[in-house]
Amino acid sequence: MGNAGKGEQKRQTARNRVLSASEYLQHRYETPANIPELPLSDEAFAAVWRQASGAEVLDFLAEAFRLPAADFQWENRDALKISFADTLGGRLPVVATESHKDFRQMEALLDARKEAQELPPTVNAFAIEARAEIIFRHRVLLLNYAPYSNIPAGEIGLSERDWLERSHRLRLRHECAHYETLRLFGGMQNHALDEILADGLGQIAAFGSFDADRQRIFFGLRRGGDTCTGRLSFYCQNVRSEERVKVYRAVDEVLDDVAEELNGRLERKESDAKLLFALAGTSLAERLKMKG
Repeated sequence: MGNAGKGEQKRQTARNRVLSASEYLQHRYETPANIPELPLSDEAFAAVWRQASGAEVLDFLAEAFRLPAADFQWENRDALKISFADTLGGRLPVVATESHKDFRQMEALLDARKEAQELPPTVNAFAIEARAEIIFRHRVLLLNYAPYSNIPAGEIGLSERDWLERSHRLRLRHECAHYETLRLFGGMQNHALDEILADGLGQIAAFGSFDADRQRIFFGLRRGGDTCTGRLSFYCQNVRSEERVKVYRAVDEVLDDVAEELNGRLERKESDAKLLFALAGTSLAERLKMKG
C-alpha cells in the first residue's frame, strides 16, 4: 500500500473511532495565520465540466464520461441542470435535480452503482467524489430542490415557494463550505463544528444573517440541549451513546454566541473568507471555555 493509501486508512480509522464528548468537542482545523489569495485556482477536473454548457445533462454525462445514464428511468429529466459554483476553493460543478428519485439515481450514476440507494427525505445534497473510473476524483455537488432539513415552510414563517428558493441557496452554500475546508484546510467531516460552519455560511447566503433558533430547528435541537430529534444526532454517531447529550448541550450553548459573532462580523462587512477561518479555527470546546 502506498503512502497515500496508508494516509487515507489512518484517517478512516480515526473517523470510525468511538470518542468521548470531550474528545469530540476538540475538533477544529489548523488555519494559516494569514489568509491566502482567494479564490484558489480551479482544480483540473473543472475544465472538463465546462463542456456541459448548453448540453443536455444526461447526454453530456454519457458522452464525456461514458456513464450509463440510459440505464435509469428518470422522473423529471428536463429539470436536470449542470452549473458552476464559485467557491473560495475554486469553481465547482453542480448537478441539480427536482425529484428525490432523480437525486438518488444521479448519486448512484456518479458513484458508479447500478441501483439507487434508499435515502431519507431529509438528505438532498452530496459533495461527491465521482467514483466511475474515468471521472475518479472529480468533485461534484449534487443538490435536490427540497425544503432544507425537511423543515416545512410554515415552521420558518415563509411561503413554500420562498422557502424552496432559500433552501436551495442555503444548501448550495453549505456544500461549498465543505469543499472550502477540504481545499483550504485539508479535510471535511460529518461533525457538529463543520455543520455549524456550513449552515452558518448557508444561512447568511439565504437570509443575510445567522439565527441561532433557526439553526436549532435545522438541527432538530430543543433549546437547552436535552433533546435532539434531527440532523445533529447523525453527526454525533461516533460519540459514546451515553455522552451524546453532552454534545447536544454544548452545541445549544454556543449557538447564540456564534450568532452574535457572525452577525457582528457581517456588520463590519468582513469577507466570507474571514468568516470561514473564524469558524473553522475555533473548536466547540474553545467556545465553551470562552463563555466560562
